[in-house]
Amino acid sequence: MLGRRLGNKAMLIGAIGGTIPDLDVFLNPLFTDEITKLQIHRGYSHSMFVHLLLALPFAALTKKIFNNTFSFKYWYLTWYFLFFTHVILDCCTTYGTQLFLPFTNFLVGFNNIAVVDVFWTIPFLLMLVVCMFFHRSNSWRKRWAWISMSYALLYMGFTFYNKFEVSKKFAEELQKQNIQGVELYTSPMMLSNFVWSGIAVSPDSIYIGEYSFLQKEENVEWVSYPRNVYLADIHQAQREIGVLRWFAQGKYFIVDEGDELAFYNVKWGRMDFTKTKPEEAIVFHYNIKREDGKWKAFVKGGDMSEEKISEALNALWNRVWSNEVKGAGVAEQPTN
Repeated sequence: MLGRRLGNKAMLIGAIGGTIPDLDVFLNPLFTDEITKLQIHRGYSHSMFVHLLLALPFAALTKKIFNNTFSFKYWYLTWYFLFFTHVILDCCTTYGTQLFLPFTNFLVGFNNIAVVDVFWTIPFLLMLVVCMFFHRSNSWRKRWAWISMSYALLYMGFTFYNKFEVSKKFAEELQKQNIQGVELYTSPMMLSNFVWSGIAVSPDSIYIGEYSFLQKEENVEWVSYPRNVYLADIHQAQREIGVLRWFAQGKYFIVDEGDELAFYNVKWGRMDFTKTKPEEAIVFHYNIKREDGKWKAFVKGGDMSEEKISEALNALWNRVWSNEVKGAGVAEQPTN
């Protein structure tokens, strides 16, 4: 939108505008409980209605700095689209974006691309870097800009196609294996759009399977967990559990660990394909326990050592090409 008049300064403004909605992470130190941190991320800073107001001061500032290069209206549209395209891209991921605040905190998530997808980000970024080496009056600068935009949009279209095809595959496998009465969700694993998780949810159980878009094998192997939803209904920590259920969007199960609960959000699927025990297969979950007389939720992560991360990345890469992994069947876990 800023074109030849600003040259590489336009790229800088774009980078700044594309970063601003994520600055809500700097609010985290103001809160001590994990539940509030979960609620505010991708909250008001990602609302399309808040952006209508947020674009005003930035438009006024850049109009003044660049000495009326563009009209206020044009600057306003530029900043609004910078914010809006950021959150629309976030809506394509699995995390969920509170796009319609303050009217509803519904989490919008199309689940068609990973938060980090190297096949989207790196080529797109490299082509934008190429643009920087052409003078703003050079016609090739605009051509490369359009090439990069076209690649980004075509790849995004490819992810939606992938999701459609993979969802059909998971649905067929559920039917073939006589897993009935479930609601199916699909989401891509990290780093690429080739390995997908299928999450099938029934009132009593949750099934997780993986499928590579490139693999030769046809079957999907499922691991199942009892959901124990009744524990959420009878437990005293209703605020904590309520927020976690809202964030999980139905894709969760609970384990009773005596004096505390373990809440597993599985909308990203399994992180370790070779494990079935929930604390090993699902890297991050929440433990809900009483502390200083109050119920609190604490993030509990798995082993994040360099060795474990390397193993996980290798397993993910291998999973692109084959579904021959250990760990399918009914998970071993407490069900009380």
